[in-house]
Amino acid sequence: AADGPAKPAKIDAQLAFDPLPMAPLLARLQPGFGWGGDLTVGGRFEAHSEGGLSANLVLERGRGDLTVTDEISTQSLGLTNLRLAVNATSGVWTFSQYLNGTTLGVLAGAVVVRTSPEVLWPTADATMEGAAELNVANLGAWGTWVPTGWRLGGQMKTSAVFGGRFGAPEINGSIQGNALSVRNFLEGVNISEGDVLISLQGDMARIKRFTAKGGAGSLSIEGAAS
Repeated sequence: AADGPAKPAKIDAQLAFDPLPMAPLLARLQPGFGWGGDLTVGGRFEAHSEGGLSANLVLERGRGDLTVTDEISTQSLGLTNLRLAVNATSGVWTFSQYLNGTTLGVLAGAVVVRTSPEVLWPTADATMEGAAELNVANLGAWGTWVPTGWRLGGQMKTSAVFGGRFGAPEINGSIQGNALSVRNFLEGVNISEGDVLISLQGDMARIKRFTAKGGAGSLSIEGAAS
């Protein structure tokens, strides 16, 4: 006789992560960036699939801080809180994050995605909603997103509300920046006094104001992007 339909694999897992030092890991990922410090991050993970997926993942700061050393000095990020969490219950997925540092600034946000209770990850058509606030006191500490040799400076504030679908999110809000700077000593780049205001409208970003100075010249940008 032919076999019946295969049953989905049953998941029943519970793990705990001992706090791990982050500076050596970041230094391997970005050997030229200048990561240092004694920050440790630990966490826990639980997942059960009987009667629908139920899962919970938490990563959070144990102790310590990170430092960044550039051509001029060594700077502490001043981390006091760091927590990333994902929770899934009856098809409702909640993604939340909170970060606080005297140099980094504050990031706080949460997004809720609603999908089928049986799936192991939200589908592209799952509805989503949420909000986030980001206030960066010193962009120099966020240089991990730029190539080695480039340095950023200034302050930035972002406020956003999320909607749409998991595979096609819509974002409404704004990005504001002041005293922005970009430099690369080897390339001879030194842009300063940047001022920017970008409006986020669904799947579009519109530049309302973008000015900066470089040497004896100035730069002004207008436009939009999807």
